[in-house]
Amino acid sequence: MPRRPRSAARAPTPAESPATPLDDNFLDTLKGEFARVQASANAPKPGEDLTHRAEVNRRLLQDFWEIHNQFDDIGAHLTVEPSQTLFAIFAEYPDKWAFRDNFDFGAVKSIELRDRTQGWVGFTLRFWFYNTPEGRPHFRGVFEWTDGESYHRYSGWMRMMSQAVLYDSGEHAIDVRSVHNILRDVVVKWYSAHVDKAPEAFIAHLKEKYPKGASYAKESYRD
Repeated sequence: MPRRPRSAARAPTPAESPATPLDDNFLDTLKGEFARVQASANAPKPGEDLTHRAEVNRRLLQDFWEIHNQFDDIGAHLTVEPSQTLFAIFAEYPDKWAFRDNFDFGAVKSIELRDRTQGWVGFTLRFWFYNTPEGRPHFRGVFEWTDGESYHRYSGWMRMMSQAVLYDSGEHAIDVRSVHNILRDVVVKWYSAHVDKAPEAFIAHLKEKYPKGASYAKESYRD
């Protein structure tokens, strides 16, 4: 008599095959390693002097907060990153303030002034420190804005972002006076655009006066 074929084994359902507990603390140790890598990346390199960087960041944070207050007076809502709650202590918000003694200005790698006003999402003034491919420390400033939206089948609605490069130099060759001259031009035009409710004129000015920077797409729900 022919032998009946053996039925295929049924794959166990998740309920029937619970994960076997392990005793090697994998996730805990992984998180610890991630934290160590981040701390190592953010820590000053041996012999690295961050005094100059700290001075630049201190100056820019003061500038950005005062600009924030001027925009606030006309109903334009800007936010500063890192947050003022980290670097400032207020006797009377927002005008009477001082720097926190324990804030590490040298550890700040990026400073942003971001427009949160309705209809202005994506407009951002940003300065940051970076290393060139040759490993030389540099400092760059850009103004970024939204150049429309488009729908993508797999990623949904995406904002198209454009940049104007305002400033770029070696970290130890930063000329704060030149940075201030650029800020004066850009911020006044930005402020005027809010007063006139004409962001297009501001974008046209950025495109005409400053070199084109990166263009990229980002999810519309992201700031």
